[in-house]
Amino acid sequence: MKLYWQHAKIQIRTSLLLDSINIHINDGESYGIIGSNASGKTILAKAIAGLLPVRDAEPAEPVRSVFVSFQSGFQLKHGARAYRQQRWNLPDAEFVPTVRELFEKVEKQEKLQKLIRDFGFQNHLDRFVISLSNGEQRKFELIKAMADEPELLVIDNAFNGLDAPSRVLLHDMLNKMVAQGRQLVLTGLKPDDFPVSLKHFIHVDGQSAFNVERSNIRLEYPAVDEQLCEIPRWENSTYDEIIDLEQLSLVYNNTKILDRINWRVMAGEKWVLAGGNGSGKTSLLNMIFGDNPRAYKCRIRLFGRQKGTGESIWDIKNRVGFVSPEMHQYLPAGQSVNDVLCSGFFTSEGLYNKPTSYQRILAQKWLQLIKLGPLSDLPFNVLVSSHQRMVLVLRALIKNPPLLIFDEPFQGLDPENIAVMKNLLNSIAEHTNCTMIFVSHFEDEVPASFNRRLTLQNGMVVLRE
Repeated sequence: MKLYWQHAKIQIRTSLLLDSINIHINDGESYGIIGSNASGKTILAKAIAGLLPVRDAEPAEPVRSVFVSFQSGFQLKHGARAYRQQRWNLPDAEFVPTVRELFEKVEKQEKLQKLIRDFGFQNHLDRFVISLSNGEQRKFELIKAMADEPELLVIDNAFNGLDAPSRVLLHDMLNKMVAQGRQLVLTGLKPDDFPVSLKHFIHVDGQSAFNVERSNIRLEYPAVDEQLCEIPRWENSTYDEIIDLEQLSLVYNNTKILDRINWRVMAGEKWVLAGGNGSGKTSLLNMIFGDNPRAYKCRIRLFGRQKGTGESIWDIKNRVGFVSPEMHQYLPAGQSVNDVLCSGFFTSEGLYNKPTSYQRILAQKWLQLIKLGPLSDLPFNVLVSSHQRMVLVLRALIKNPPLLIFDEPFQGLDPENIAVMKNLLNSIAEHTNCTMIFVSHFEDEVPASFNRRLTLQNGMVVLRE
């Protein structure tokens, strides 16, 4: 693909997203698109892939391209819409495809089979796509895209959601593709997000885009004051024991997902839940949070009470704040940022109750705390993905729950925004008795206040400290 854009613009309806695009892409060369959150990286990547119109630009030559989004997206048949708990209920095979069914549609099966082996994905072929964890879903999308061998492969935040071994594997694969002359366009937040063989970059700064060589990249993120921030008034809980799991196991299709897990979490503790893709982290969290109906057959005590002894699922959800990478896709399109925050008071995926004036004001205070106050009245679905994730963290906090569960909450955030959110969680740890569980594949994302760790491997506890 060869492309030459001078003084080009990207505009959707009346919104001017990028105002001054001055870039070239040479045939057979690969490029990285680099910049901070909300700078326009994904917008430009979609335009290069032919998914968005570009004004005042010489048309690019048509090529067969594939765009891989970093946002999770469960796929159903016949255009049916998924709901979040569906992954844990008995799927209807008429609507929910398996991994094997979708892989069978790939034309180049020999290439596909090699990628399946390389990524260690053989044991997932007969699983329903919606049952995959975030990291497994990411691998699934990458395998499909790479097996197709498009003329132009565009990957948005290629390494998001992947554990360390998978990131090393993908780095090696992308390096080989660049060396072979395959044309790639990758987005990222810093030079380390790109394979070392990638030399050509496009810097995006929110208004303009221009070419730059790797050696000349200069990204400076403002220093964030590490002083603890003053959070809005928080009502502490009176619980002593938050979670008590005894010999917890979970089996799907003769495959053991969780294997005899014992875990006790007391009020005020801050845990890191660690483990590679497919180790059982997401399954464990959903057994606790209440989305998986099989949890009611297990020895699970929550807030000092055996699960399934009279309380409703909403009794549990009202006491838990939960964030996961795919949660944004289940929120109704068009509701405002303030509406999404206020839905946290009612533990609903979308706002269907009328919040009080005080709740509206409180939502605005939380937004101002992380410098997103001006976004309050915007539709949530027009926010860049990084701001969506930050808002969803606030949504989990806003009802002051005794338990907070963060499943990769900082995925896709740049260093500045990660620092802001870490300070926020450290403040909650310092000033409240809230219990928190944090999942991340990047150690530098873990707030300093998290001092306990449970590590899973193949559904079993391999480290507790």
